[in-house]
Amino acid sequence: MLDKNLTSLKPYLLRYRWRLLAGILALLFTDACGLVVPWVLKLAIDGISSPRNSASLLHYAGLLMLAVLVQAVFRVGWRNGIFGFSRRVEADLRCDFFQHLQRLSPSFYDRAQTGDLMSRATNDLSAVRELLGMGAMGIVDGVLVVAASVSIMLVIDPRLTLLTMLPLPVITLAVLRLGKLVHERSRETQEQAAALSAMVQESFAGIRVVKAYVQEEAEYREFARLSREYFEKNMALVRVRAIFLPCIALMSAVGVALTLGYGGWRVIAGGMSLGSFVAFLGYLAMLTWPLMALGFVVNLYQRGMASLARINEILAVEPEVRDAPDALGDFTVDGAIEFRNLTFRYSRGAAGPAATATGEAGAPVLRNVTLRIPAGGVVALVGATGSGKSTLVNLVPRLYDPPPGTVFIDGVEVRRIPLTRLRSAIGYVSQEPYLFSDTLAANILFSAPARNGVEPREEAEVAQLSREICALPQGFETLIGERGVNLSGGQKQRVALARALARRPRILILDDAFSSVDTETEEKILRGLRAKLRGCTCLLVSHRVTTLQEADRIVVLEEGRIIEEGTNRELLARRGAYWRLYQKQLLAQGLEDRLRQAPFQAAVDAVPHSSPYRAAPPQERLGTRPSQRQESAP
Repeated sequence: MLDKNLTSLKPYLLRYRWRLLAGILALLFTDACGLVVPWVLKLAIDGISSPRNSASLLHYAGLLMLAVLVQAVFRVGWRNGIFGFSRRVEADLRCDFFQHLQRLSPSFYDRAQTGDLMSRATNDLSAVRELLGMGAMGIVDGVLVVAASVSIMLVIDPRLTLLTMLPLPVITLAVLRLGKLVHERSRETQEQAAALSAMVQESFAGIRVVKAYVQEEAEYREFARLSREYFEKNMALVRVRAIFLPCIALMSAVGVALTLGYGGWRVIAGGMSLGSFVAFLGYLAMLTWPLMALGFVVNLYQRGMASLARINEILAVEPEVRDAPDALGDFTVDGAIEFRNLTFRYSRGAAGPAATATGEAGAPVLRNVTLRIPAGGVVALVGATGSGKSTLVNLVPRLYDPPPGTVFIDGVEVRRIPLTRLRSAIGYVSQEPYLFSDTLAANILFSAPARNGVEPREEAEVAQLSREICALPQGFETLIGERGVNLSGGQKQRVALARALARRPRILILDDAFSSVDTETEEKILRGLRAKLRGCTCLLVSHRVTTLQEADRIVVLEEGRIIEEGTNRELLARRGAYWRLYQKQLLAQGLEDRLRQAPFQAAVDAVPHSSPYRAAPPQERLGTRPSQRQESAP
């Protein structure tokens, strides 16, 4: 698993290999200059005992200064090389991660949590960068310094070197034992951080709902619980690290103590010069950092590998909706749509439905749907909640993949049309549109980047927004806040409609796009759409009779099946499901008109005669009828 995760970084390593190699080369020169210093000290100290060599002390001092100066220059070089390499890999990996998320199908986001994805794109990527930066430096530096220092120490005094190396097996055992524990607890910590991020993101995104239901205290308790768990997992990791580094430092100190004891005795006995002993201590001191860095690098490695595994989990997810191998290279959408014996079902998932061709599937949402829509036609879809209207229109832009041979555009199976060409020809407006924290102009022109900088007045006029936008101090440059928080529900839907129109689509999908717009404004919008979208195929999903009447044909869905199809006049004449919906809406509209004209009397008349809350006639308001009062009189 670890090898597989590291292999995923190979393209980035190759891309910046020369920068990495330059950094490693500069690091080698830095360490080489550092290795010169103890040897120069040895020569200088041994030269003090000889009067004839006293004049060369200035020469040794100059060598020390030169070595330190050159070391400083190369230190800047390796920091720019290795740390710059890790930063560039992090930037590229983050861009690739984001691009991969953009390619994934909506079904993936039915299951994934936004906060978890954000944690992977920030915390986990930073951990990978530290692995490639500090981790790579620690490994190269440690191996080089240990190998060179031990070699020179063997030259100075082999027996003292062997004595000094006695604690190394204990250090190796500690690294092997504790390293695995660090990896496990690092992954647990990262996963808990992701859960905490997800909770915070959802709480802030739904802050108005939280406040409306006075759930601030409950949200705080949930946050405190997750935060406490995150703290405990972090402390569990800290405790392992707290044992790890001191253990290595203790073993290093044992080596220093043995060196001072045995080496000092050797100097006193005359078996070793003072300069050699000082140089030996210098090289031993140089071993302290690699040994300490060993624990540090193991921590970085385990944490980085845990984070890299989490990133690769997402990168390994293949988009369920993608271009087919036999996709047409050049295809222009005209707008004719056909559904042939379409039966579609969602797979069952713990976090929500996800369309897939394999895996455990739920009950069919659409059953044997056959429908032909000519290019330029306006078709309305109507039915009860859960009848499959939104699912049907979502299959046209392949937000979910339909079964093979069931959905066609201009006679070509929709799976064979390149996604970019297909979706660039479709304008889509949902019941709950998403707006970005940007200007009105930027939101409307989001679907047409080539027109950035142009005020979309024409689209705003069709969406009945021009007057409202012109009344704003900054007009189209007005910032609308996150998710369009400054706008009403109807205004959001109209901005989304203008955004769809800015694309100049060949197919326009309106999925209950006027649910928050009043009837009068809706009628004006529909008249404007008729004039503007001549030749554009339009799919209308709505519950309003006024919207449905504008369609060339009306399709009634029930439990995923088409039960009625025809014009408004034809369906009313049949007195079926559409006629019943029509009558209900007429009654509701009539009641609404009466309430507008005489609110109190209309409300009284609307109460059923059998209701105990219905007002009694004037003669009954005293409690008894006249005949009853006479019969009860003495």
